[in-house]
Amino acid sequence: MMSNSSHPVGEPLAIFGGTFDPVHYGHLRCAEEARVQLGLEKMYLLPSGTPPHRNVPQASTPQRLAMLRLALGEFPNLEIDDRETRRNGPSYMVDTLHELHTEFRGRPILLLLGQDVANDLHTWHEWERLFDFAHIVVLTRPGSVAEYRQDVAKKIDRRTCIDAQKLLDSQAGGVLYLAVTSVDVSATMIKSIIRLGRAPALMMPRAVWNYISENHLYLPV
Repeated sequence: MMSNSSHPVGEPLAIFGGTFDPVHYGHLRCAEEARVQLGLEKMYLLPSGTPPHRNVPQASTPQRLAMLRLALGEFPNLEIDDRETRRNGPSYMVDTLHELHTEFRGRPILLLLGQDVANDLHTWHEWERLFDFAHIVVLTRPGSVAEYRQDVAKKIDRRTCIDAQKLLDSQAGGVLYLAVTSVDVSATMIKSIIRLGRAPALMMPRAVWNYISENHLYLPV
């Protein structure tokens, strides 16, 4: 969980959200690569509580948090912010960003989104207000294509910046595209492999796979 006393005022605060059901190298290596490119000391993984745009996670919240903690043994510069898992009701990102913006006044906030997620930004609750509280960093991979709804495209075009340092001169409101390496792994793929009775051990930290195996997660019902 973040602490507002652990960083100097003005240092960027970056978050990478997801259900992490389960966490895997696609999440972890992407977040770490983005952290390095942006020159940040830390990157925060933000597990959702009740995601409004996805099915309810198969693993429980304590299990997803446990897997994240195990995964970060390999990634010491990634940390967890569990505030959404402690909130009742749907996990709306606009509420989270507003909370962070209030709690960490004076610090630029970066919301990292994959291009596929950014393409659906118009479906997010009060999506226009996201720019009031954070910059959006769109993570692009080889083959990814920007396909925004027209009103989203106009807003993003007006706010796009090509210089990360210039972006961080302000607290919120900008958009930055950041190219990252593609890692061919997904939670859906992992669950399919487990249901077939195989071990997707190379797709995640060994400690995470051991936890999944020991707790009999993602098996056929």
